[in-house]
Amino acid sequence: MMQRKRKKNPAEWDPPAPSTVYIKIENIPYETFKTRLKQGLVTTELDQIRYRLKRHIYCCGVCSKYVDGYCVVTNRKAEPEWICKSFVPKEEFVHIDAGPGTESSVSYGYLSETGLQKDVKGEDKKARTEDRKEGSLEIIDVEDYYEEGVTLYRQGKLRLALEAFDNVLFESPQHFAARFHKGNSLLKLKCYEEALETFEDASGINPGHPGLWTNMGYALMRLEHFMQALEAFERSISLNPVQKSAWEGKEAVLSHLRQCEEDLEESEKALRKNPSDADALFEKGKLHMRLGELEQAGEAFEKALEIKPENHKAWQLRGKMLLETGLEKEALHAFEKATRYRPDFPEAWYEKGRVFLKLDNPRSAENAFKIAANLWENKGLKKKAEITRQRVRKLDSGEK
Repeated sequence: MMQRKRKKNPAEWDPPAPSTVYIKIENIPYETFKTRLKQGLVTTELDQIRYRLKRHIYCCGVCSKYVDGYCVVTNRKAEPEWICKSFVPKEEFVHIDAGPGTESSVSYGYLSETGLQKDVKGEDKKARTEDRKEGSLEIIDVEDYYEEGVTLYRQGKLRLALEAFDNVLFESPQHFAARFHKGNSLLKLKCYEEALETFEDASGINPGHPGLWTNMGYALMRLEHFMQALEAFERSISLNPVQKSAWEGKEAVLSHLRQCEEDLEESEKALRKNPSDADALFEKGKLHMRLGELEQAGEAFEKALEIKPENHKAWQLRGKMLLETGLEKEALHAFEKATRYRPDFPEAWYEKGRVFLKLDNPRSAENAFKIAANLWENKGLKKKAEITRQRVRKLDSGEK
């Protein structure tokens, strides 16, 4: 019997032509492309696409047809660093300020931003450190670290990307793009608290960057700080009104706020029937926090804990509310209560670490973060554990 020929796997790197990518991005007929090409209207865009393909910035990991490790066109499993002729970049990766000969090289925008301006200038582009072993001057190009971080980010190697961006920030703390993309990496790793802190730091460097406020809005929305998220999206829109993702974020957060108001009415009804319902009071407190009504949230948590003091989640949320209002010592007390009632509660240990840092107690912060990391590891949340351990390593090196 004749044996059937085995189908060959698709090539790991079989990119489309830059013109094909351009046509798919613009969603235009080939004849329209030819007309634009003759008129010299697409030269820059094609050069940009050619550069991204050459540098493997464009790959399966940023393709709109790549879902959960599979290519929906070929119906095959694919690695994020591969590419095939069907490649179409996701919307947020269409506009990347990258190209040969540009000093900002691989700067790009996540979600809504279409490109960053030059991030470092003149002598700031080279960070010089002393090589103590050799006693010589070693030149470290932070842009090499930065480009490495962006490439790793594109390939979905987010923890390695974080290390590269941290290398940039160690040498050049005011490098906005590195801080911005570090926040994006944390956002994708679902480390929302850490992402928010990073975006807040970045806003101190470049508060006029609309994509930053969009991403901050998403982090806040994931943390259920809906009113703050709304403010972030609105600020982003005020800086650049033509942003699909910012408008979508605002619409989503308004929907959450409407739902919170409806749920709050139901909680109030339940409490009118039974004012001593600790669970209803706890839910009421959570809803007030989501609506940004911290005073009402504090009152609800306080009443809930008077009735049910062993509610570790109520202590943790009360601590977060107190921390937001600048009452660090009271917040620490609440987090200690949470860990006393539930010693294996990593979120409360992590919050304790944050408070200790604000109270200028890095050693206690380090210990709290280590406990949180171990607990997350035990629960199978390895990414959270590793990100927290990276924070511990920074504290060991004298960083906060």
